[in-house]
Amino acid sequence: MAKVLISIGANTHDKQSILQRTIQAIGEISHIIAQTPIFISAAEGSTTAAPYANALIVAITNDEYDTLRHTFKQWEINAGRTIELKRQGIIPLDIDIIMWNDTIIKERDMQMNYMKHGLQLLDNH
Repeated sequence: MAKVLISIGANTHDKQSILQRTIQAIGEISHIIAQTPIFISAAEGSTTAAPYANALIVAITNDEYDTLRHTFKQWEINAGRTIELKRQGIIPLDIDIIMWNDTIIKERDMQMNYMKHGLQLLDNH
């Protein structure tokens, strides 16, 4: 078993419902022990991308890292994510494993404003 910190985000018109469905799906394959409410943040690193709906989830999983990462990447594809849309700043779904047990996997993400805000929300729950 592993404890994971997962970041999810989307910036399409239906971003709230996409995140709600994604949170539910994560709960079906793992045990969610904490989560933030869905919150809105500006797109970081882009002046043209739409604002994002975000959420952070802390979960316990029986999956191996590569298995869980592959599952999440498949969900992104199923949600319509493509290289071309990413170039345009349109992200139907982004799911990242930020931490695996006590190891930070995505150091750059940990420095982002949306992540700092999400971690504060987690601390308040």
